[in-house]
Amino acid sequence: MFFGGFPGGDFPGMGGKGGDAGGSKNVDTTKFYKLLEVEKGASEADIKRAYRRLAVKHHPDKGGDPEKFKEITRAYEVLGDSEKRARYDRYGEEGLQSDPSEPTDIFDAFFGPRSSNGGRKRQKTKDVVQNLQVTLEQMYMGSTKKMAITRKVIDKKRGVQECRECSGRGVKVETVRMGPMIQQMQSSCKSCGGQGKSFSTTQDREVLEVHVQKGAPDGHKVVFREMADEHPEADTGDVIFVLKQQEHPQFKRKGADLYVERSISLVEALCGFQIELTHLDGRKLLIRTKPGEIVKPMAQGFHPLATEDGKTDWEVIADADCPSLETVATAKTNDVDTIKKACETELKRKGIDVGCFVVDGEQAFIKQCTRDEALAAKKTRRGCSMYVLPDPGASKPFRMMKAVKDEGMPTYKNPFVHGNLFLILNIEFPDSLPPQNQAAVAKLLPPPLHSPKSSEDSPDVEVHTITDIDPVQSFNSNKVNMQGGGEAYDEEEPHGHKAQHLRNTEWLKYIS
Repeated sequence: MFFGGFPGGDFPGMGGKGGDAGGSKNVDTTKFYKLLEVEKGASEADIKRAYRRLAVKHHPDKGGDPEKFKEITRAYEVLGDSEKRARYDRYGEEGLQSDPSEPTDIFDAFFGPRSSNGGRKRQKTKDVVQNLQVTLEQMYMGSTKKMAITRKVIDKKRGVQECRECSGRGVKVETVRMGPMIQQMQSSCKSCGGQGKSFSTTQDREVLEVHVQKGAPDGHKVVFREMADEHPEADTGDVIFVLKQQEHPQFKRKGADLYVERSISLVEALCGFQIELTHLDGRKLLIRTKPGEIVKPMAQGFHPLATEDGKTDWEVIADADCPSLETVATAKTNDVDTIKKACETELKRKGIDVGCFVVDGEQAFIKQCTRDEALAAKKTRRGCSMYVLPDPGASKPFRMMKAVKDEGMPTYKNPFVHGNLFLILNIEFPDSLPPQNQAAVAKLLPPPLHSPKSSEDSPDVEVHTITDIDPVQSFNSNKVNMQGGGEAYDEEEPHGHKAQHLRNTEWLKYIS
């Protein structure tokens, strides 16, 4: 089947405008060449060299103008692509834009899907992804690493030629005689791999400068466009370096916050302390408590680094609804974790600030409101659960930690804003105190909370002195007694073996 008859021979952007768009009015086809400071007839190698030189000069990390850097990059994206460059040389920037009113379905069926700038999408060579180990110091201060890569590039001297074996068809036809019959067999050309073109490649060694920006997160990707292997029938892929943060012996990182663990004595916890700390950039920090401040032990079982990032502690109100508030979205699920994630990610990116959602037995109704509006509209409704954002002013004392403000990591893309430096303080108690010292310390501390009313000389009082016992060892040693048979451990009885086993299981999470 043959298709022809397009007016003007070309169709910039497939816009269906017909005729020679470049001839209908004067268009600027020199702007991108001026940005890269090359002549209009410059070769691909000259354009690439000019872009690299200007990109280093105007890169924002090097103190350059971000807008100028964007213009240079845009110019290279066009002039570095032979198809885009040809369209630009004839139609200017307008030729790179697609017309949304064009009949794309027929053209897409025969020529492939359209790219964002109006050209036809081509396949892309494989991206090269490589992990790059970086230290926490390099992420804190920012750094540049030079990485050498070797890639296959098309030999410009020989260029791309028509395959001689198949005359550019990509297939070869062989005649096979089988007795009186002659049969023609068609097979893919082995010389060109069925592409109809032959070309040779050379090994090109490149040294890339990987800029590790201040505050870059773990797993951040630094992309070098069109630096992978070349192929004449495909766009060149990218080289991607994935930053992998190395473990630090002293600091632990969570987002923009830093954590450091230190041990202090009991006298330092009660009377104040001074800790000298060398920061990631080499500065010496002298960290101390306020006069009269007491450091209390952290809540047992709470570890700040064990908490999950980005989780919002929604407040749950059972048998409640807020029907008067407008529903902005409906989720066909009652999985609360899935709904929370959608509220904190997809809906937030769309500019929808969810203050409340209501879950019944089958689906969820998401409301865009504030916490106060949700509580004001609350109505009783059996079988529904109302999830409301927590009160931002409500403090959680068990989560409060001693910290040095603004001494954490720089914030990515805003390095002048820092997180906080948290101190995980372990208080070391003395093994024992002489009785006379205990009496002296007791005079300086607040009165005890427990004052027994009975005297230890009373005949109905048993006096016991505490000692150190391993609770896990105690549980294991008494396990055989708990597994004994008899009527007292009947599984069907509420206070028998089954109930006892459940109680012991509950205790395990506290003592293990």
